Amino acid sequence: MTTVLFATLDAGGNLPPALAIARAVVDAGGSARFLAAPAQQARIAAAGFPVEPYVTARRFVATEPGNLVAVSLRQARAFADRGAGRDIVASYRRSPTDVVVVDCLLVGGAAEALAAGLPVVSLVHTLFSFFDRAVDGPLGKLIRMLGVDAPAILHAPGTKLVTAIPEFESPVDAAGLHHVGPTEAIGAVAAAPTHPRVLVSLSTAAVPGQDRMLQRILDALDGLSALATTGPAIDPRRLRVPAGVDLRAYADHTAELPTVSLVVSHGGHGTTARALAHGIPVLVLPANPLTDQPVIGAAVARLGVGETLSSRAKPAAIRAAIDRLLADGPVRDAASALGRRLRDQHPGEAAVRVLEEAAHRVR
Repeated sequence: MTTVLFATLDAGGNLPPALAIARAVVDAGGSARFLAAPAQQARIAAAGFPVEPYVTARRFVATEPGNLVAVSLRQARAFADRGAGRDIVASYRRSPTDVVVVDCLLVGGAAEALAAGLPVVSLVHTLFSFFDRAVDGPLGKLIRMLGVDAPAILHAPGTKLVTAIPEFESPVDAAGLHHVGPTEAIGAVAAAPTHPRVLVSLSTAAVPGQDRMLQRILDALDGLSALATTGPAIDPRRLRVPAGVDLRAYADHTAELPTVSLVVSHGGHGTTARALAHGIPVLVLPANPLTDQPVIGAAVARLGVGETLSSRAKPAAIRAAIDRLLADGPVRDAASALGRRLRDQHPGEAAVRVLEEAAHRVR
């Protein structure tokens, strides 16, 4: 029976994989609890897990607006924050667990936890190969300027539990990698829409220009049946909504995807993986060049399970891509085949095995 402390942060789609793995741990007879940001606590508690707040960690709100420089600086400060690490260490010492699963974005937190000798497992909720490059890029340099060696933490000895789509990865040389597959495939079914229907889902985090991109997507959907969500970062009152489009602040993708023919998104790994697990093609418009979104879009195009366009694409180009992807053909066949492969994996059970092995090594 493995006991796990999960340390996470409010950074968009990184919480669902942690919740899915925590559920698998409990289903296998273990226990799981969370250390989380205020915006995450209600969702974690509703899922049935004990949750405690950070005390000294820097406040970070993913939906706070700003230009790309301001957003990137806020992210770097949150990722490099050693206060989160002090909270992790304090929580562990109050109630020790077999392993401490730390979100890979919390590099400052992981640094403190590792220095304290905690049994850390890094949860990598998108492509490890992306992070391997990103730590040497602008965001990684910002983090180093803030006093944390991101490459050293990313490649620190120990277990790295990766929930990415394996086919999306690029070759990378790193020890301790365990690809368990996307947790978004848990419970997925093959989509069976009764008519062509599009789901539009962009990032829940604030991204400069995302509201204008959503408007261009909405314009492209004129005359089609579609569901579009704004999330907490976009004001729906500022959008023109064409006939046939159901605009909501939030929609349960688990309930909607079985009836969807195409997903249009920003290229977040979670949204992409969830769509493809249902065998649905994806149209990606990467909104933030400093994240994994361009890499995810390139992988979608490379595997032939969708297309990628510029975030500045005009409605006519978006509509043309939507029409192509709604048609029967090799892209729909490739997405369907990938969906079957993803549904045949068992990422929750695989993650539990990885955590049990990590716990056994430190006992």
